[in-house]
Amino acid sequence: MGTKEQDARERILRATIICIERDGLDATGIREIAREAQVNSAAISYYFRSKEKLITQALDSTLDQAFTHVLLDFDKLLDEGLAVREAFETLLEDVVGNVGRYPRIAHAHLHDALVHQRYDGPAVQRLNTFLEALSRKLAPATPHLKEARRRLALTQVWSSILLVSMLPRVFDQVLLLDFRTLDTRRAWVKQYTRLLFPS
Repeated sequence: MGTKEQDARERILRATIICIERDGLDATGIREIAREAQVNSAAISYYFRSKEKLITQALDSTLDQAFTHVLLDFDKLLDEGLAVREAFETLLEDVVGNVGRYPRIAHAHLHDALVHQRYDGPAVQRLNTFLEALSRKLAPATPHLKEARRRLALTQVWSSILLVSMLPRVFDQVLLLDFRTLDTRRAWVKQYTRLLFPS
């Protein structure tokens, strides 16, 4: 595939992500994507064959950001000399800093689970694979926890992250969680890291 075609594909993928976040998964159509990408509808069919395949590829790329890159970032922090706990806290601060930025993307990832109670989709599979990998990386620094307890703690942390990702303003009446501020992120992270690193 030539550079021009690759650029068109990338533009269409970016436009799809923008449309999903702006309009929601159900309201995102070929016309809206084509308008956002500044291509005609035929280009979408040519490059992706169908709206479903395009949506799948767009969401897969955002899943890479959500999970694969987080694990790579964690490894990078460890390579820089941070202890596991410090690396985990730094990683969570970054993840939490992005919470609530893309609620409709988060919802789109879990659409089948939320709407149809189907848990075999790529987002659910990748979430579980991610948590297993992260649990293994935390194991040397959490010898006081059996594997099941460590996984439970990670599940509690990521359940909260997922909820706030999809519904960023759900707790505003009780507590305004402004994750744009470092103090809020740090307080939230310190509270959750106690599940894994009590002290």
